[in-house]
Amino acid sequence: MNDIHITEEKACTLSEVIDLVKQTLDRVSEKSVHSELRYSSTDVYWLLHDMLRYVNRNVPGEFILLQTQKGIYRVTYAAEDSAKQKSDRKLKAEVNRTARYLEELTGRKPSWGEKE
Repeated sequence: MNDIHITEEKACTLSEVIDLVKQTLDRVSEKSVHSELRYSSTDVYWLLHDMLRYVNRNVPGEFILLQTQKGIYRVTYAAEDSAKQKSDRKLKAEVNRTARYLEELTGRKPSWGEKE
């Protein structure tokens, strides 16, 4: 069966879209066995990066392409709530850093600074 069915009036889940992409790439792979065209590692990286960027606009959380070693990458997932918690921690650290700086300048810690 070579048909890829995309029903016009049906919304697809992400897993269904991934299956359709896999089917499409399998067909391309079958036909490109004898192709002389080569892609650099940079081309492959940006293809994956842009694909994840598109996915991230449409799903909660964030998929990140991380380099673990030279030439080795891992796709990690940060849930929406963990990304928010990380952002909150960074903001809190910045507020506390500002409070410490003001304490050094004035000798008094602002009331909004964290108690240690």
